[in-house]
Amino acid sequence: MDFSEIYGFIAMSVSVISFLPVIYTIYKTKKTNNFPFHGVFLALFAQTLWVTYGIYKNALATIISGILYFSMYSFILYTKINH
Repeated sequence: MDFSEIYGFIAMSVSVISFLPVIYTIYKTKKTNNFPFHGVFLALFAQTLWVTYGIYKNALATIISGILYFSMYSFILYTKINH
């Protein structure tokens, strides 16, 4: 594992951790007013592209980050549809 990959994992960790309070708030309140449908769909599409890019470039941090963000945006979409 080279320095750039370690740097990628650190960046991914900080990014995901910074988004967790938003997910927690949505979980507790069930409110997703700040996330319009088209924004969530675009975010899901973007994360799919990031995972694909990560696979193409063999960048594990990008793949994991894309999967984690895809999961978080899927939760937001699920909450938005069901509440």
